[in-house]
Amino acid sequence: MKDLKLAGRLITARSTIEVNGVRIGGKEIILMGGPCAVESSLQMSQSAETVKKAGGKVLRGGVFKPRTSPYSFQGLGLEGLNYLVQAAKEQNLLCVTEVIDAPSLDLVVDKVDILQIGARNMQNFELLKLAGKINKPIILKRGLSATIEEWLLAAEYILAAGNSRVILCERGIRTFEPSTRNTLDLSAVGVAKELSHLPVIVDPSHAAGRRDLIASLSKAAIAAGADGLLIETHPNPAEAVSDGPQSLTPEQFIQLAGELGVVAESVNKVFAFGGQEDENTLESLRAQIDRVDQRIIEHLADRMEIVRKVGDQKRMDRVKDTNREKEIIKRLVNLATELQLPSELVRKIYPLIFESAVQSQIKSKLVRDQEAEQSYYPISSK
Repeated sequence: MKDLKLAGRLITARSTIEVNGVRIGGKEIILMGGPCAVESSLQMSQSAETVKKAGGKVLRGGVFKPRTSPYSFQGLGLEGLNYLVQAAKEQNLLCVTEVIDAPSLDLVVDKVDILQIGARNMQNFELLKLAGKINKPIILKRGLSATIEEWLLAAEYILAAGNSRVILCERGIRTFEPSTRNTLDLSAVGVAKELSHLPVIVDPSHAAGRRDLIASLSKAAIAAGADGLLIETHPNPAEAVSDGPQSLTPEQFIQLAGELGVVAESVNKVFAFGGQEDENTLESLRAQIDRVDQRIIEHLADRMEIVRKVGDQKRMDRVKDTNREKEIIKRLVNLATELQLPSELVRKIYPLIFESAVQSQIKSKLVRDQEAEQSYYPISSK
């Protein structure tokens, strides 16, 4: 793309955008969260607390809302801006909000840390030029039906006007598929990073329009190479004035954040979940329990798979090994005692695990023997 004179990737080094100690585009996955629209001081304080507990670095909240219908909530303007800024300050978070025109840009530029140009304004060229004249990071969302080239050329407008601190945001594009609000184009993350040196984040909330898909899309975005996530969360999504169905509850947001680290690690990135000061709150403790429970079930599934392989090596009359079971229980009772756990847990739980393992082995052997018999004596058709 010959016109990507500034946004194009002419060198191997990638750009990172640093904002008050937070680096976007580096090794760390940056989590940004908050409600679609700022509604009240209490709502923003609660949202900021949620984002902080989850390990987020940026609080989002819309105070100017370009809506499809003129009768939909349009935002609280300056009042909402003050709620956003104050809530972010209370939790030592950065804050980001959308600007829609020159007056809104002038109002927020000295109050927030990051400005957002939304999908509907991606090709508002006069607004892009104005954004290029300020020294604040700009999140540039991809337009509803924009090609990647059009998206990058929109970024070029900002860069050409003098502002090099641009962050690209893939938020889904309009397709013929009605199951989701938009279709998240994860391939755009890779293509944009191949063609441009700019950081790329993903907004799974506006892509899906459904909270049940946010977790899987967020993890997929990190796996695809995204530098950060912009996710909507609301203290009570059922009462949200905007985008409630796609907003995560505080518990869901924190739980998702706790699952991002593993995915980040798989692509040589990091995500720092929560903080030491928050690890003993009820929500955090429950999230920790949920993750431990998940690992227990996953390990049990691994054990059952190994058990089935062991069963393949045994004769049918030797599937159950009572002596082996006694040895395991004795060893685990000693371990439980060392770890200050009730030995009765082992004595009650493991016989159930053993019985399930035996039944699994028997079933596996019967199926295998039946398949072997059919291979020796195939049923002939007449």
